[in-house]
Amino acid sequence: MGFAVPATQVTIMFGLMAVGWVAFKLGWIRDEALKGMTNLLLYLVSPAVTVLAFQRPFEAARLRTIGVVFVIDLVVFAITIGIARVTMNRRVVPDAASRTALRFGTVYTNAGFIGIPLTQALLGQDGVFYAVTFIAAFTVFVWTHGTGLFGSGDEPGLRRLRRVVLNPGIVSIILALGLYVLRVHLPSPVSDVVGYLASMNTPLSMIVVGVNLAAFSLRSVFSDVLAWYGTVVRNVLVPAVFIVLLWFVPIDPVARMAILISVAAPVGAMIVIFSVRHDADPRFATRLLCLSTLLSVVTLPLALVVAGRLW
Repeated sequence: MGFAVPATQVTIMFGLMAVGWVAFKLGWIRDEALKGMTNLLLYLVSPAVTVLAFQRPFEAARLRTIGVVFVIDLVVFAITIGIARVTMNRRVVPDAASRTALRFGTVYTNAGFIGIPLTQALLGQDGVFYAVTFIAAFTVFVWTHGTGLFGSGDEPGLRRLRRVVLNPGIVSIILALGLYVLRVHLPSPVSDVVGYLASMNTPLSMIVVGVNLAAFSLRSVFSDVLAWYGTVVRNVLVPAVFIVLLWFVPIDPVARMAILISVAAPVGAMIVIFSVRHDADPRFATRLLCLSTLLSVVTLPLALVVAGRLW
């Protein structure tokens, strides 16, 4: 894979982000509209992408591959958590709040809003098939390990389990997988609606990211040394580690690249959502998110090119 193909796709996505940035600056999109667009993505558009990815003839071999990929994804998260603990230790990052944000940002990428659209563009529905498996593993970890980072590890187990199981991402994966295994194909009117919703994923998710970027001063973003450190670890070190590790994993090349795209994506928007939800200062989290996202226009295509040459 040459640099031009992923770089072009990432540039297109940044063009869509620019639409969101301009719309915010002109006052066309405000907080209430942003909240509605985010809910639309979480509860309708993203689930539609998942369901559409599984609307294909059943193959037992592919189902087994999904199971293998899910286990690999769980291992990927476990390794990334270890990297975060080593690189974001108390000696390097003395401030507890910053350390929490950096660890969270290292582990949890924007696999949904950036990873899936890019996977869709580069690998087609076959890639999305495996990318949504990564989202399933992401959901399990973010609502257990992720909430624990922000001090919610003492939340009742039943409530935490409900958050994991009833998350729209998990519900849509269970629904899509059920339809796939039972060989149920949606009838034409319904499938058309699902298709139209799924086609909104890339533009709408990029506009939402762009609106979030517009709400922050770029000067404060680029002058934050800790944000630079977190971005280098998230955008460069972690993808480099998995380019090497995935090289030795004997799986479908499309599945391998889909995992790497999700792993190499920038810091996820969940870092800001969790910071607000747990009454932590979201300003550093937002700076980290912005810097990581902006630099991913170079780091993400570069990771894919290096992997394409090695694999």
